Amino acid sequence: MLIYEAGNLIEGQMVQARLEQEGIPVRLRYEAIHTLIASTFHRVEVLVPVEWAEQAQQILSTGALPSEPDLPD
Repeated sequence: MLIYEAGNLIEGQMVQARLEQEGIPVRLRYEAIHTLIASTFHRVEVLVPVEWAEQAQQILSTGALPSEPDLPD
């Protein structure tokens, strides 16, 4: 079931990571014309099994996504 539409692959992967932290199975779906460019900049659908949809939507409604790792300067 579609529970979120991300603007790009990075955002989609952040949502995926957050849901997987809670034990929710997640699949990303996107169309890539060119794997190095298109998949990064095109819409990405975040999908979960129907039985997990309500829990996933509650988690995402808090707006809590994993933060980007701190990189050394």
